[in-house]
Amino acid sequence: MKQFAVVGLGRFGISLAKELYRLGHDVFAIDLNEERVKNIAPYVTSAIQADGTDLTALKALGISNVDALFVALARDISTSLLTALNAVELGIPKIYAKAYSEGHAKILHRLGVSKVYMPEIEMGQRIARELSHSNLLELIELDPENEIVEMMAPAPWHYKTIAQLNVRQKYGVTILLIRDAEKLIVSPSPQQQISPNSKLLLLGNEKQIQKLQDK
Repeated sequence: MKQFAVVGLGRFGISLAKELYRLGHDVFAIDLNEERVKNIAPYVTSAIQADGTDLTALKALGISNVDALFVALARDISTSLLTALNAVELGIPKIYAKAYSEGHAKILHRLGVSKVYMPEIEMGQRIARELSHSNLLELIELDPENEIVEMMAPAPWHYKTIAQLNVRQKYGVTILLIRDAEKLIVSPSPQQQISPNSKLLLLGNEKQIQKLQDK
């Protein structure tokens, strides 16, 4: 179990705080808005009405003892930056933040934020990729560069073995499993043939998989 502080209780912050608490962690939810604090109180360890830009107030709350702090104040950029700066000043080991724009994200990184999220932009990009590639069934981002996708086997792969396709060397991806109508093949051998109805779980970086989806 870890201790998290979530500063900013908009829709994103509320969802994040509730889910972390549901997963068994201690969660301190912080916002200036009294009503938001009151509404989330039953769903977190502690709901606190406080100003994230006030370093003295954060020190008094003992926030410096948490394992990680998430700044969920993206729309108010100045408040977001000051809160992140306070978290750095307090020596919190991991600091995460939601950003409104690439410029906002760049400043947060320079302040010392461990990782910056842009949910609206990232979700928009993901949806666009799913819509533009009918063979893409699911996408899981592991980090900014690597991802796992489930997709229908590309037509040029039909009736060929993994060895014949030379998948890893030619495409730079690893086939983790193959799902057919009748069976599930985990860590398929090089001699495994790809059928037209095969669903493939692939591991690779974003550019490699994007190139493959364009086939």
